[in-house]
Amino acid sequence: MQLLIHITNHEDTVNPIMANLLNNGFHGATIVDCEGMLNALNEDSVDAPSIFGGLRKFVNPDRQSHKMILLVLKDEEVSQAIEVIHGVSGDLKLPNTGILFTVPITRWEGVAKN
Repeated sequence: MQLLIHITNHEDTVNPIMANLLNNGFHGATIVDCEGMLNALNEDSVDAPSIFGGLRKFVNPDRQSHKMILLVLKDEEVSQAIEVIHGVSGDLKLPNTGILFTVPITRWEGVAKN
């Protein structure tokens, strides 16, 4: 089993990704709001390096929140799920498109073993 994690700041891709995952037989994905390092540093008014906040606001003043998609998969399902995500998000090797990775799951509870 693998935990697939996809993090994006393109909120508009999340619902199409979820719909396409469902249409391809994947169930049980979870979406979590998350925050990147620069956002967190900028929010800390005591220790925030002033250049980070200024740069972020200059480059992208109305940046949307980040979303993290979590999906538990059988090892043999990982490639297909990644193809589904690429079909919506495009090539994640391009800048500012998000990240995707998997981590092995050695034990789980509460997940159907289909």
